[in-house]
Order: sequence, then structure tokens, then C-alpha cells
Amino acid sequence: MRRLLFQVHLWLGVLAGLYVAVVSVTGAALVFRIDLQRALYPDLFTPSAAGPLAGPVAVMESVSRAYPQHRLSGVDAPTTGRPTYLAYVTSGAEFRTVLIDPVTTTVLGELPDHPVIRTLQDLHYNLLAGRTGRTVNGVGAFGILALCTTGLVIWWPGAAGIRRGLVVDFGRDGRRFTWELHRAIGGWSVAFIALSAITGLSFVFPAGFRSVVSRVSPLTMARSPQSGPPANPVPSWPEMIEQARTYAVGSPIARVVLPFGERGAFLVMFAERSPTPAGSELLPIYLDQYTGGRLSATAAPRTWGDAVMARMTPLHVGGIGGQAGRLAWCLFGLAPAALYVTGMLVWWRRVVQPRWAA
Repeated sequence: MRRLLFQVHLWLGVLAGLYVAVVSVTGAALVFRIDLQRALYPDLFTPSAAGPLAGPVAVMESVSRAYPQHRLSGVDAPTTGRPTYLAYVTSGAEFRTVLIDPVTTTVLGELPDHPVIRTLQDLHYNLLAGRTGRTVNGVGAFGILALCTTGLVIWWPGAAGIRRGLVVDFGRDGRRFTWELHRAIGGWSVAFIALSAITGLSFVFPAGFRSVVSRVSPLTMARSPQSGPPANPVPSWPEMIEQARTYAVGSPIARVVLPFGERGAFLVMFAERSPTPAGSELLPIYLDQYTGGRLSATAAPRTWGDAVMARMTPLHVGGIGGQAGRLAWCLFGLAPAALYVTGMLVWWRRVVQPRWAA
């Protein structure tokens, strides 16, 4: 059985390895997407002066003056990865991302859709082939899981030899060294690679993934609160935000989302500290857009399944552990590419070269 699994692992790696390497490298690069954007457009992410952070109301008013024909959707406060305010404005189907100086509230400009970042995203998510490419990505995730399973069986050295399977003897000759390197990288990264494949499946096949999780732990249906019937006068932005502050005294505002439609709620989200830690959980306060009264979300108690679904995106994109977590995600994200290169070298030297020589 082990020899059979070895052949499955070998040929699956040869046939699908290049795909795995491409998804691996692009995913590792996208972990630092905000850093790429900051490098490409430093003017949009650099405060013009030092000073106290401006409040969200001043920022919202500044954006509204700069875009009088657009609808302001929301504002995000600076984070540990983005030192400027971020706002979204819409006009029909048009959607713009705007960066604002955190001190002077001056609109710094719109974030362009850079072709390099757009291509990286499209290659990673859709293989440059739209919905068909995304489906292929889902099938590829099953292939990655098969590689992880067969590789783990082949790698397993027994309880007494686990340490031997995780280290590399740098004094070996090239052929043996490459094999040990391949084995060690796989042993250290197999859990992360399998996790990346599983979280990727949740994006490609969301309905099926939710169905599987709900069979183990039921998922609750959380619905956003709705405002009551329209009434006048409508509270102003400063009044709404001050009302929200009374429910989170001392906490900095991380995000403001304006109501959409007649029944939408005015949402203010609070962080533990400022600037907002990247990937941190925020406290939402929903307010009736006509009265300013607090609205409660009606949902059943959160289940284990809800917790799993809430972690899918952070676990896939490296949104846990701050800068150190992103660096770890990037390094582990490159592991499949390293496994492809070392595996191909081992196959070439052990199988292809001897046959050609014969």
C-alpha cells in the first residue's frame, strides 16, 4: 500500500505540481498586498503631518465635499498596516476606494486598480479563467489534500524517527540532500498546506462547505438589524456617532458604515486600541437611522460551526498574528513551491536521468 501511495504521490506531484507552485507563490505574495500597494502608491499611505488623529465625522464630511455626486458608504480608521483613513464612495455601479490624510482629513486620492496586483489576484483566485478557473482551483484543492495525505503516509518514519524526518543533513551529497530537504519541508508544512486547501474550498464551494460544517455543528443565521419606519428629523452623523460611543466608552472607532436603503442600520464598530490591529475582532453597535436608538441583532447563540466559518478568511489570507503572522503565512505559503522544485529534482535524478543514460 505504501508503494502504491508513493506512485500516486509521485505522479500527482508531477502532473499538478506546477499548478500548486503557481497558486503557492501568488498566495504568498498576496499576503503582503497592502505592502505592495503602499510601495506602489506611497503618497496615498503617507500622512502629510504629525498630529492627533482626526475623528471619523471630519473625515466623512471631507469625503462628502470631495465627492458631492457620490454616496458615501463607509469609513475605516487607520490600522497597523494602513496609516491613513479609507473610505468608499459609490455612484450607481461605480465604486471608488479613497484614502484620506488622518490628521488634516485632506483627500489624498483614489486607490488605482494596479495591473500587477489585479493579475496576481486573478491568477490566484481564478487562474485567469473566470468562474471556470475558480472551479478548477477547487478541484486543485482536493488534489493538494491528496498530496498532503499520501505525502504524510510516505514521510511517516515511526514515532521514534520523527526527529529524523524533520531535519536535513547538510553534509549529504546532492541527491540525498535534495530528498531530505523535500522530506523536511513536507513534514514541517503539511498541516499548513492542508489548512490552506480546506479554507480555499470554502471560497470556491461556499454552499457545499457550509453544508458539511453544519452537519457537524449547526450554523446560525445572523441577520443585520433593521431600522424602524422612516421618521423626521433624522439624526446627524455626529449625533449618531456620539450615541454609539455611549455603548463603548473609551474604545476607539474602527469603522463607520452608513445605512443602505430605508431599513438599513447605522453601524459603528469599535476596536480595542488605535490604530486598529489588522485582523482584530471589532465590537459592532447598530443604531436606528431615524431615531438613533440601539438595535440588537437577533441570532441564536454562536456555535462551533459559526466559529469555524468566521475563521476561514483570516486563516487563508494570513489575518492572524499581525506582521509576524503574515510573515509566517508567507513562508509556509511558499512551501508547496519548494516541495515542487525539490520533488521534481529527486524524480529527475532518480528516475529520468538513469533511464536516459540506459
